[in-house]
Amino acid sequence: MHVEVIRTDGRREHHVIERTQPLDSIYKLIDCDTVDVVNLRDGRVMLVDDNGYEPGPLVTQAPGRFALMPGPARKPVNPDATTLYHGVCVHGTTHQIVGDVAIVRDEDFQ
Repeated sequence: MHVEVIRTDGRREHHVIERTQPLDSIYKLIDCDTVDVVNLRDGRVMLVDDNGYEPGPLVTQAPGRFALMPGPARKPVNPDATTLYHGVCVHGTTHQIVGDVAIVRDEDFQ
């Protein structure tokens, strides 16, 4: 399985990992223990550190609908990953991706 890692300093690395335990290998590559997935809508997904931000306040969005807002970042902003993220988000999104990320083909996880 091919993995592209985008580091916070802009470096891009290409790795080949075994398909037997792909998430464990990706966790090591991007220094995290759980990921969130961003669909890049071109057959790829971006795996980001789900704990990249401290938990923030719980905000009421509508009656019976709540959102946990991100608190302070635990890792540096990743400008290249943020650009990819904003490319698939609703116009006006300002949230930034922090930490190193991994980009893989979505079909490799099906």
